[in-house]
Amino acid sequence: MAKIGIELTMEELEALLTLASNQFFRMKYIDPKLPGHKERPDELRAAQSAVQVLETALKAKKGFKAIHSESPRKRSEGVVQVPSIRNGNGGGRNG
Repeated sequence: MAKIGIELTMEELEALLTLASNQFFRMKYIDPKLPGHKERPDELRAAQSAVQVLETALKAKKGFKAIHSESPRKRSEGVVQVPSIRNGNGGGRNG
């Protein structure tokens, strides 16, 4: 899978993590209870992975050490570089 890298401010990263976490919660616990829901395990795994990548980047910026050390990444003052995110099969609800 192709990976992409992005740069975010700390505030943007925190906002994106909040949105991603809320969406993941909805996908995992609320959507399955809706009539006509179709399970998409690959999409759920991708969402969980994305949330973990964002959490890891935020913790690293705040000074927490990662359990699994990754190669050091160059960081600019006030900007967080988010590790690459895998691009799946189009993703999204229509993909």
